[in-house]
Amino acid sequence: MTRRFLLGVWLSGLLTISGCGKKGPIAPPLVRVPQAVQDFTVFQKGLRVFLQWVNPTAYIDGHPIEEVAEVEIWLIKEESPRPGAVEKYTSETFEKRAELLSRISADRFDAFRPPGSAAAGPAYIHAPAAEDFGRTVLTFALRVRDKKKRGSDFSDPVSLELYPPPSPPRKLQAEIFEDHIRIRWEEAVDPGKRAASSKWAGYNLYRSEGEGPAQRLNPTPVKTQEYADKDMAFGRVYRYFVRAVLESALRVESEDSEPVEIIARDTFPPVAPSGLRAIGGPGFIALSWEAGRESDLAGYKVWRRMAGRGDFVLIASLTAAENAFQDVKVEKKRRYEYAISAFDTAGNESLKSVPAGGIVRDSPSE
Repeated sequence: MTRRFLLGVWLSGLLTISGCGKKGPIAPPLVRVPQAVQDFTVFQKGLRVFLQWVNPTAYIDGHPIEEVAEVEIWLIKEESPRPGAVEKYTSETFEKRAELLSRISADRFDAFRPPGSAAAGPAYIHAPAAEDFGRTVLTFALRVRDKKKRGSDFSDPVSLELYPPPSPPRKLQAEIFEDHIRIRWEEAVDPGKRAASSKWAGYNLYRSEGEGPAQRLNPTPVKTQEYADKDMAFGRVYRYFVRAVLESALRVESEDSEPVEIIARDTFPPVAPSGLRAIGGPGFIALSWEAGRESDLAGYKVWRRMAGRGDFVLIASLTAAENAFQDVKVEKKRRYEYAISAFDTAGNESLKSVPAGGIVRDSPSE
């Protein structure tokens, strides 16, 4: 090898060694950004606008947020050029025109959750000026910040046309039936005036139990002035109210009607048993009848009397699983009449079945 070649190899190795240990520029620390609010709804009830949402629980890189420290509510208010002509905003275009409406800190979230609200997170109630109804579009978006004041992107903007609200229905009544509760109400305005409004869509019915939140029962507005609530159970206390609804892109309702409360008492007896048969044998009379089909059936009562004499007398109480009975406390050659009644878990008793007669025989062939 020549001296020049050995020198080249040595320099090449030196560069290689020095390159392996070289460090790049120090990277800046990762800045975590909270995820934007996703579950954001806006609706009008009476003369107020309700905002409801669920705060995010993670940053955009997937790491959990220790705490959402603040929610910012932003608003664009503008006149509606014509009914239904609402400008569509993106998060970027919204930010250029929006103004901050309110800040809600974490220690006030519970205070911004209306009593009885079904919302999973905080809520906000906005009261527009009276002159805004019928001529204004409100567009809202939210932004959250963590404890270090790091802000999320805006939520998707939601636009609501303000309408003069309808009047709430009146004179609610509730009535218990065997398989449903019927709620009836009256209109608050003359039907002719109601029909003249092209925005009228019907009614929404709400129900609550105890201290729980009110839940809407009907998926689409009810056109009639009554509703059958079939998802009920006896023994519970239900509270109902109704709101009138307008046709709009977002929900626009009246204020709540006066509520009506009802205790779902079971006062409905089972159907009288049918198919009663009485067959006499040596020293007994055997009875059988068709089993009842009620879900709350608790049992049967067996009634007896001497044929054609006096009133029936109770001689046995049976469970719902027993639709047969053998009467051994009988005398030979006497004819007896039997009837069966059914009773449920609430203690309601049916009418007696059609009677069936039987006589004790000395032998099966007699």
